[in-house]
Amino acid sequence: MTTATLHMPMPAAPDVPVRHMDFSEDRVNLPRYFYDNDPFASSYFLAFSAVIPHGERFFMESVRNYRDQVRDPGLQERVGGFIGQEAMHGKEHDAVNDAYDAMGFPLRKLDRVSRGGLKLLTRVTPHRFQLAFTVAMEHFTAIVSEYTFRHPTIQAKFTPEARRFMLWHMLEETEHKSVAFDVYQSTGGSYFTRVLAMIVSTGFLIGTLLLFQLWILAVDGSFGTVLRHPRGIAGIYGPRGLWASVFRPYLDFFRPSFHPSHHDTEALLIEIQDRLFSSQHGELKNQLKKTIMPRTRTMAAA
Repeated sequence: MTTATLHMPMPAAPDVPVRHMDFSEDRVNLPRYFYDNDPFASSYFLAFSAVIPHGERFFMESVRNYRDQVRDPGLQERVGGFIGQEAMHGKEHDAVNDAYDAMGFPLRKLDRVSRGGLKLLTRVTPHRFQLAFTVAMEHFTAIVSEYTFRHPTIQAKFTPEARRFMLWHMLEETEHKSVAFDVYQSTGGSYFTRVLAMIVSTGFLIGTLLLFQLWILAVDGSFGTVLRHPRGIAGIYGPRGLWASVFRPYLDFFRPSFHPSHHDTEALLIEIQDRLFSSQHGELKNQLKKTIMPRTRTMAAA
């Protein structure tokens, strides 16, 4: 099993380009079970997709709350890229969720539940905790993305359309994985609040995904199929499944000296960027409409 390695010094922060994508053609004739033709595993990723649109908007707003306190021009540029990438993720996942809702899955109902939960979190917690919550959730997406990149057998279980979509999202999550963390640290965020937010976000994420997944399976009528073919359960929750495989890098977050860039994904980024966006053979060169490199606010106003 490959695990992330902590080391020093930190690699330079990667650029965070804003890519305008159009996956409309890939959403034609989507299969119901797009991961290993398995209802349980597919419902897990659908549950994840259900929380993404409002989750991404929550993340964007939590960073915006501190944007004016960021003094480093390079980090200002990366904040612009973070907001742009997350906005595009929300837009495209909204469209995917609409497509699966039209198939009879309860994605719109789950979307409303997700929105309500995040509104409550916004109402009852201070801005600092909201940013720490974002930092914690970004760690989840980063370690799951790295695990997927390092395991081609996992990638191969997605249908081609779903694989391209997931790799695009995971690539950008990896490109901006340290942005919220750097904003939090540079504006005076404490270790205690960061750890508390990780504990809360872990319970929130596990509970929400489990509830949403069971809801999807119930509406789909797939419980019997799941019990007859348990490989999907093992792939997500088994001793060699997704969550067990990312547990050690998850724990790295609790180190006082932790930084997301200690999990060095520089070579992976170059590999996946070329695979998806090379002008010669990129799998997503037709879906990519334009790329914008953010500038600092001072440069933009000049």
